[in-house]
Amino acid sequence: MNARSPRSLKQLCIEVADSAIALRDDLCLFCTFSRQLGKATLDAIRHPRKIRRYDVYYYMDNCGSDAMPIIALLGFLIGVILAFQAIVQLRRFGVESYVVNLVGTVIVTELAPLVTAVVLAGRTGSSFAAELGTMKADEEIDAMVTMGFDPGRFLLFPKMLALLLIMPGLTIISDVCGIAGGMVIVCSMLQVSTGEYLTKTFEIIQPIDLAQGLVKSFVFAVIVAGIGCMKGLNAERNAQGVGRSATSAVVTSIFLIVVTDAILTSCFGIAS
Repeated sequence: MNARSPRSLKQLCIEVADSAIALRDDLCLFCTFSRQLGKATLDAIRHPRKIRRYDVYYYMDNCGSDAMPIIALLGFLIGVILAFQAIVQLRRFGVESYVVNLVGTVIVTELAPLVTAVVLAGRTGSSFAAELGTMKADEEIDAMVTMGFDPGRFLLFPKMLALLLIMPGLTIISDVCGIAGGMVIVCSMLQVSTGEYLTKTFEIIQPIDLAQGLVKSFVFAVIVAGIGCMKGLNAERNAQGVGRSATSAVVTSIFLIVVTDAILTSCFGIAS
């Protein structure tokens, strides 16, 4: 087989230009979507009785209850892995007693919010994108606009509010399961009692650490719900477009979650 010929400078410039145009289009779509969602949010604040509570309850159950088992399992396993690796590494320096400090702080401030957000980006963000993309392909959203209904109020705000309400709870569940996973390893490998482990964990985890994880969970909820809805509303009107919008929602959400996590961690580090 003949080797592929290298791209010419002209082709490279065309690809860079296409990427720049796509980025510009995404920014324009984001501005339009943000204005639409902001309008729906302000309307909900001014008129709380207009909030579609049953839609919010439905999405809370769909996004929260169904995701709870996988998040609890992943939190537990991450606690197990983190504790085991910490014991192996810290034992070389004779400071394995600091494993409890490491496990508790890292899980509460970093791993639990991050893992929860990534899981919800994969199952909830893609679900929002596929749902809205299918509605757009079937012209249901156009019908709503024609009849005078605001898609932001009926479709976007309930999803955003539901995720804002359930993400912190799921993060706390991941915290508890992660600490429990670390406890299993520490108590079995270091001959530490459960009472000693829990006492030291409560001493190490400060309110600022818990607040950091919860703040991250709120921000991640906005990212997952916002990107999922935006990609769904701007999907192409065919089956392939719906699939691409769901895939793009997951990839974009995870990328923004990691970038935002790095920024928030830096800000909390400077503040402390």
